[in-house]
Amino acid sequence: MREVNYKKGLSAFLVCFLIWGFQPLYWYICGQWDTFFMLACRIIWAAVCCLCILWIQGKLPQLWAVFRDRQSLKREIPAAVFLLADWGVYLWAVQNGRVLECSLGYYIQPIVVFTFGAVIFREKVSWRHLVILALVIVGIVLSTDGFGGIPYVTITLAVCFAIYAAIKKSLVIDSVVSTTAEILIMVPAALLFILFFRMGDTGMASITPLRQLMLLGAGVVTGLPMVLYSVGVKYLPLTTAGFCQYLSPTLGIICGMIMGEFLTPEKLRSFYFIWAGVILYCLNTIFEERIAAKKQITIEKDNA
Repeated sequence: MREVNYKKGLSAFLVCFLIWGFQPLYWYICGQWDTFFMLACRIIWAAVCCLCILWIQGKLPQLWAVFRDRQSLKREIPAAVFLLADWGVYLWAVQNGRVLECSLGYYIQPIVVFTFGAVIFREKVSWRHLVILALVIVGIVLSTDGFGGIPYVTITLAVCFAIYAAIKKSLVIDSVVSTTAEILIMVPAALLFILFFRMGDTGMASITPLRQLMLLGAGVVTGLPMVLYSVGVKYLPLTTAGFCQYLSPTLGIICGMIMGEFLTPEKLRSFYFIWAGVILYCLNTIFEERIAAKKQITIEKDNA
């Protein structure tokens, strides 16, 4: 049975989503570097950070076991590809003043994940889900006006994460171990990319001691939230954990405005529909949890 501890769980989630939510500011402070070079450095330092965390937790043997299991690798390798795509699009968007599109994408991620689950895993869909999906679609359509065209960043982030989540759903590995394995799978490509394409002024030659510290910090702001998230999920009910994740895109909106983006009336119209969909999604989740709990109680009474 899941151990519930709101103090530990909410504390871990608060720090986790504060880091994720304000992450755009960190990449903004890092300056206008080549996106692909920054992505490669993030991968390398995130791998170092995650390995240190697993070493402290005593979970390195679990990590090596993943690389010895072919069935696990068949899922971890494609998961790494979609995680790489998510990171790359996100970094590019932040550097190009499109943080609000990222926030829009992260708001709808859970709903897109559910849609994928319904299609791939044949999960039950009610009329309420269709209403929620319709609101999200309207919000995306309206965003074409506010963002000056199809919001490719929003759609790409949401779809990449949905596919990533679908792949991860079939894994029974510790979440930190699993994600570390995915990052390590990316490391060889990141190292080769830097070695062959970024040894000049657009890469290694531009690094100063301060910039090196910033890149090292990129590993920390990538790895630490993973551990905090796994702690939060362990000690909180899944419904509560699902609601907490909306803190991150909300803070992302604040970051976007700090970085010079504005919620124009056209953008707000799309966000209104997305927010309405998110609120209904949360309310429906609570409703379904209560129905499931009542059914469980009934079953237990019948078996008693």
